[in-house]
Amino acid sequence: MKNIIEMYKINKIYDNDVYANKDIDFSVSEGEVHALVGENGAGKSTLMKILYGLEKASNGNIFVDGKERFFNSPNDAIDAGIGMVHQNFMLVPSFTVAQNIVLAHEPMKNGFIDEEATNEIARKLSEEYNLRIDYKSKVSDINVAEKQRTEILKALYRNPKVLIFDEPTAVLTPQETISLFDALTSLVDIGKTVIFITHKLKEVKSISHRVTVMRSGKKITTLNTKDVSENDLSEMMVGRKVLFNLNKQKAVTKETILDVKNI
Repeated sequence: MKNIIEMYKINKIYDNDVYANKDIDFSVSEGEVHALVGENGAGKSTLMKILYGLEKASNGNIFVDGKERFFNSPNDAIDAGIGMVHQNFMLVPSFTVAQNIVLAHEPMKNGFIDEEATNEIARKLSEEYNLRIDYKSKVSDINVAEKQRTEILKALYRNPKVLIFDEPTAVLTPQETISLFDALTSLVDIGKTVIFITHKLKEVKSISHRVTVMRSGKKITTLNTKDVSENDLSEMMVGRKVLFNLNKQKAVTKETILDVKNI
């Protein structure tokens, strides 16, 4: 399968020669779920912010569908067919779900925003992608999972080829996570490509086709997910053996040193 995203020798250098990303080559195949894993501070989100135009690489090259691209803002990335669902939702609480979905690309009528068309767009999108939501509700009145659906629909309204999800399950319950994964599978089934930033290895194994491991701002490797275990991924993420079973002595209760009542 051909690569839809190719990033070569990506460097992101901050003041005092601090490398957030160092000489990273990263590619994503069309129609796959590609997990990007690493500890906090490994450089995962920085690399994807570069791909989405939120950060500018110090040097390196980005190709989308074989064509070199230069992203100075998210608008450039959106024009190239790349969308991003952020960990910290970028929604206007006082607007409705529908108004947030079309924000900055509103349908107009007689010089004014067409609210009826706005609601119809939201309805059709939610049905098409099976992301059911009350699109007339204010964002301030909906729960976390519904806010995430709003962010996904907002990205899908721009008709991206590639969707980046930054730690999408961090704020979800297990049941909401299952629903999200069903939605991601449906997106891939209709030809979308998904990049999934996470550090939850069970999720990597359950949803992704390939996985790229990062550590200390560098790419360690890219592997077929079915060929690697959670233990292997853990060791690559931290650079050493990870002990999952620890032999601890049983705690011995001693005298009470603090006793609080009737708070």
